[in-house]
Amino acid sequence: MAANVAAPRTHQDYSLIGPRAMQAVQQGLADAKWYASPVPREKMRELLERRDGPAVRDTLLWFALLIGFGAAGLALWGTGWAIIPFAIYGVLYASVSDSRWHETGHGTAFKTDWLNNAVYEIASFMVIRESIVWRWSHARHHSDTIIVGRDREIGALRPVSLIEIVLKIINVPHIFKYYQSVLRHALGQMTPDELTFIPESEYNGVYLRARIYVLIYASVLVLAIATRSILPLMFIGLPSLYGDWLQFIYGLQQHAGLAEDVLDHRLNTRTVYLNFINRYLYWNMGYHTEHHMFPMVPYYNLGKLHELIKADCPPAYNGLIGAYREVIPALIRQSKDPNYFVQRVLPPSAQPSDTPRTTEAITSQARPDAEGWLEVCDLDNLLPGEPVRFEHAANTYAIYRTSIGQLFASDGRCTHGNGQLTDGFLQGTCIECPKHNGRFDVRDGSVRRPPPRVALKTYPVRQKSSKVQLKVA
Repeated sequence: MAANVAAPRTHQDYSLIGPRAMQAVQQGLADAKWYASPVPREKMRELLERRDGPAVRDTLLWFALLIGFGAAGLALWGTGWAIIPFAIYGVLYASVSDSRWHETGHGTAFKTDWLNNAVYEIASFMVIRESIVWRWSHARHHSDTIIVGRDREIGALRPVSLIEIVLKIINVPHIFKYYQSVLRHALGQMTPDELTFIPESEYNGVYLRARIYVLIYASVLVLAIATRSILPLMFIGLPSLYGDWLQFIYGLQQHAGLAEDVLDHRLNTRTVYLNFINRYLYWNMGYHTEHHMFPMVPYYNLGKLHELIKADCPPAYNGLIGAYREVIPALIRQSKDPNYFVQRVLPPSAQPSDTPRTTEAITSQARPDAEGWLEVCDLDNLLPGEPVRFEHAANTYAIYRTSIGQLFASDGRCTHGNGQLTDGFLQGTCIECPKHNGRFDVRDGSVRRPPPRVALKTYPVRQKSSKVQLKVA
């Protein structure tokens, strides 16, 4: 079993192609099983239900605020008063887009998936993250959260450079790396690190989007030159410098100063109580431990999830100030001692980190009949909308009964991250993997949402009398 206590190190190698990447695999830290707090199945089912209403409301308000403050900045341009609306516009553009990028990237914000995809592409551009690159990067981040050599989204690399942390308030050096990456991709080139997590089938999509980004930026720059004014750049380009500071404040505290190379999000992720304004701007991502444990839960249900598992987790922090009272001293110390980290203490009511996460399964050692049919269970044991795990002859199957009573069956594990599909969310005829939010159509196993690229194998299943039978031959 992989260790759940970060091992002391004298040198930190964060490259995805360096020795630490190989060690992470050898130590069982790559694509490992993570601890998850127990949540009753019926409660989880309620939390997983998606609605369009909350995200439509919040997105329309976001766009309205962007347009309103942008228009005010335009009207006041040439006066000192323009600073105020543009300061707010910049935060709405470059900082608030981060949570929108994040939640729609998981596909949980909206019930209607084309809305997730549309807002994801828009927010990716605004928060200066190439949409396809970061979709795959963030999938890795969830598989291997703060695992050295695997996670490229670690915000404070040890030993911590305090100068670099300060520069990140105005998005330096990320903004320079971003433009270099966009130009490189526009020229059809990938880095060795990117080759480790982006599938080859996605390269053309990466290149196409980079060329679109270059065209947009070039057009804005030409307009600025033609009008002899930086005004066009105040709307697209410069917000990433003057408006990113809140995104940095939100993002750094999620994991900074905590343990690396552990398999328990309670030890490497913070939950922070936020006021209602920050909850709106950050789309409830203050409940970050909860999100990492259960990424299928939409942002508007994270508060309810927190109430269910808080007795199993360290106490939440009281606001951003409360979190940074721990983060800042930890980063200062890590600038001198890269082996230091904040050791979070689990409450007495919490389960240990190595408590196995078990999924109830129906098992059978029976031999299939001459045609390959095998009895699984009584039909009454297969509730509508609930997938069931079935084990037979060292194979894992997922049996599905849709809300309208249709029966389907497939292999039980996701073809991307090996997640247990019966821990996922069945919506209509789509099963969503709990690990990376990938989706499959259970009728034919086809991929309906990345990151999976390989279809599921499906099997015939039928009802005979009051029994459910699976054809395994």
